[in-house]
Amino acid sequence: MPTSDAEGKPWARARIVAANPKVVVDVGAGDGTYSRLARADTDARWVAVEAWGPYVTQYSLGELYDEVVLGDIRHIDLDTVAHEPDLVIVGDMLEHLPADEVPVLVRRLQGWARRLLVSVPVLHLEQGAVGGNWFERHLSEWSFEAMLDVLGAGVTESICGDVLAYYLWERS
Repeated sequence: MPTSDAEGKPWARARIVAANPKVVVDVGAGDGTYSRLARADTDARWVAVEAWGPYVTQYSLGELYDEVVLGDIRHIDLDTVAHEPDLVIVGDMLEHLPADEVPVLVRRLQGWARRLLVSVPVLHLEQGAVGGNWFERHLSEWSFEAMLDVLGAGVTESICGDVLAYYLWERS
């Protein structure tokens, strides 16, 4: 589904606001959860990266973000999205990728962004295509510790709930 469980959202919002970003990139923006959560409390330029074109109109992403980039984050030139964004949000998106592709994407994002805010489900949530959107399929599962290992050094804060785990990674 193009939305996220409510668990941990106050924690995430507080980290977004505290980061005082100038540029926020929301990878896998879906229905715009994170823009609606924190955009009003930042002076940042917000950019959505969304792989499923119909979501742009279905969820009015052009009204929630300053810019919408349509494409699969694995296959786009990151510097065409933003040069060294202050914060990249990867909210409930990594489970939609094969497990072996996740570390590759995370390293790529870590080389690009100053901070990553990552959330992943930490329980089994089987999901196929939703409304014809094959990007919604769950292709991998993550434990709190497994994602912590993928993110590696630089995780400054994290929390684990019953449904979601959140991590704040910062480049040193």
